[in-house]
Order: sequence, then structure tokens, then C-alpha cells
Amino acid sequence: MATQRRAKLWLSAFVGMTAVALTAASGAGAASFNPQTRTGFISRGDVMSTGGARALVANPFVAYLDTQAFTETCTWANGVSVQASGTHFLFLLFQAEARYAPGNGNITGYTISPSDIADGGTTPIDDRTLCFDVRSAELGIPPDGSSVTQTYSFGPRVKTLTFFGGGVAVALPFQS
Repeated sequence: MATQRRAKLWLSAFVGMTAVALTAASGAGAASFNPQTRTGFISRGDVMSTGGARALVANPFVAYLDTQAFTETCTWANGVSVQASGTHFLFLLFQAEARYAPGNGNITGYTISPSDIADGGTTPIDDRTLCFDVRSAELGIPPDGSSVTQTYSFGPRVKTLTFFGGGVAVALPFQS
């Protein structure tokens, strides 16, 4: 009898804690960032839930990274075929602008815009050039501009938004 009561108590506690955790998780916001327009917003709550109060600093850095591995197969009309692998990436470093509450000066969040970009880069690979470079390096056939058929297979795409403030670096969940 006591064992059944303990099991019921344990089960009730487990269900209750799961409900609390799910409510907290669903209530937790996610930062927003649009890679095409290079704009976004990170709320005070986004920062506090991942980095704590010490991460709330004026004009922190925020990094966006989008990577995807690929394998390219290049086949020429004469039957010569080569494969090349690489990674497409986009890296943007922003110095986000802090937004403050009127009156008390507390940070309410951060905006990100194209004018905030401090650094960045993207894949410096021209896929057609990649085919000819690999053909030349692996087969010793000089680039001749001949017709080529290119096929791709892509690995998983990984997008991250990292907030740097108050001596911490935290990955932020975000919606794009």
C-alpha cells in the first residue's frame, strides 16, 4: 500500500515538474533574425534566460553563422568526372544596438540591422571554377572552358546566432 502511494506521489511529482518545464520552455521566447534582410531583435528575456543578468551590456557583439557542406560531381562531355567537397558559409558579426526602457534606463533588448555589421564573409568559391581547379589538380588536365554537368549533394545546414556580452558567449535560439 505504501509502495503504491509512493509511486502515485512520484508520478504526480514527475507529471507536475514536466508540465512546469514545458510551460517554461514554451513561454521562453526566441530571438528573431532574418538572414536575407540582415535584421533582427533579441529581447532582454532571450539574453537573461541563456546568459544571465551579467550578459546585459550596452552594444554587445552578435555573430550569425550559416554553414552547409556539399559534394559536387563534375562530368564533362568526354566522360571525365571529378568530385570536390567544400562548405558554403555566411558569417556576419554585428555590434547590436541596445534598446532602453524610458525612465529607468534598463536594457529591454537589442536590434540588429545592416548598419550594425562590423565584419563578415561568405564562401569565396565559384562552383564552376572549383570543377576546373579540381580537374586540373587531380587529373593534370588544364582548364579549357569545355561544357560541364554539375550535380550536388548537400549535408545538413547549420545556422547559429551567438550573443557575446558580459564575458559570456551564448547560443541563442532564434526564428528566421
